[in-house]
Amino acid sequence: MKHTYHILKTCLSTGVLLVGLSACTGASDASSKSSAQDRAAVDIGDLRDGGRSVQRLQTPEGFQQGDKLVAYEGPGWESDRVGYRLYLDGRNAIDIFGKRAPELVLSSVGRGDDYHAMADWGMDILKVGNSLGAGGFGVLREGAATQIGDAESYIAEVVEDTNDMAHLRVTHMKSEACGGDVVADYVIKGGSRLTDVRISGDCDLPYVAGIVIHPETESFQAPGGDWSVIGQVGQQTLSDDNLGMAIFYRTADVERVGKDSDDYYIVFKSGVEPNYILGAAWQQEAVDDSSKDAFALWAAKTIRALNEKEN
Repeated sequence: MKHTYHILKTCLSTGVLLVGLSACTGASDASSKSSAQDRAAVDIGDLRDGGRSVQRLQTPEGFQQGDKLVAYEGPGWESDRVGYRLYLDGRNAIDIFGKRAPELVLSSVGRGDDYHAMADWGMDILKVGNSLGAGGFGVLREGAATQIGDAESYIAEVVEDTNDMAHLRVTHMKSEACGGDVVADYVIKGGSRLTDVRISGDCDLPYVAGIVIHPETESFQAPGGDWSVIGQVGQQTLSDDNLGMAIFYRTADVERVGKDSDDYYIVFKSGVEPNYILGAAWQQEAVDDSSKDAFALWAAKTIRALNEKEN
């Protein structure tokens, strides 16, 4: 842990900028793909219609976790670097599709194939369990970070899907934990591992965001000015190789950092509508930044870029 923190601390003073930093942009009602190379996408696969990718899906009355409603259990978004999926139920945890090739693949995943088995493009690489996964958000209950829990229904919709940016919105209708609707926006840009997450809606409980803890991993934390980072790095994938995961957050928005048996997490201050950025690096990517030192360097560059952008 000390070595990783030293790498972060050293790099934060170098002034190196990260190219391709993810950020939210203006929304559009329709996809605007062009003939240029497609480097980002959102996918919502409706299994009631043969897995056809749709622009919007709402869970029906009586929906339960495990119902075969949507491909890979929820919506997905990807760049040419990495893919993510969100469990569209009370777990609300984020899983990772590790990618060995830059092609966009999620519109064909989860339609009868086993995405936990290695394919030419990659595979689902993270075991989530009862955790928040790779940067999912939940709530603090009795001092413990937990998954957000049930809502009356869940809506996943494509806000914008262009060649270089994908924007997914998920609404928790009448969340039991929060006492009202909770809306979360997820944005990824082509060429980036980063997903910008923005949450709106008051909650009766404090919001948290966290990263699953696995054996044989190392936690790290580094303040970097306006933005800070927490992360987990080590051998922690379903393919038994290295993976680094990080959450970048505005320092002033967070009450404290915590850790339990499932998650390494941040607790947002009361009244804050969380905005944070998650990212991951896998050993089998075309560019391998998954070792402890390389991931620390990438995280430090990302914080530096965020702070430059803020000022």
